[in-house]
Amino acid sequence: MDSMARALPVVKSAPTGGLGSLRLGDIPLRQEVELVSIDLPLELAEPLLERGLLPGCRICPVRISPSGDPIVSIDGSLLALRRETADCLCVRILSHLQDAD
Repeated sequence: MDSMARALPVVKSAPTGGLGSLRLGDIPLRQEVELVSIDLPLELAEPLLERGLLPGCRICPVRISPSGDPIVSIDGSLLALRRETADCLCVRILSHLQDAD
């Protein structure tokens, strides 16, 4: 099972500089982004992967919970995250040209 889990698309450390340094916790409400990588150890990242947080998915922060944690839309489904977890998700902002059809 451990060798199977290692095949999951997770990056334990974010790339330095460039687009990979933008974190979900820095994204304002209603700004849609694409998940690039997850900067967490595999045992912490696996539950996120099981809930649909996979590299390439679209994420949009839609609300802030009373405790200050983000509630995000992931490809149309809502998911509550801890602030600390959101800060470990490397994202890139989607171009407005992609949505102009």
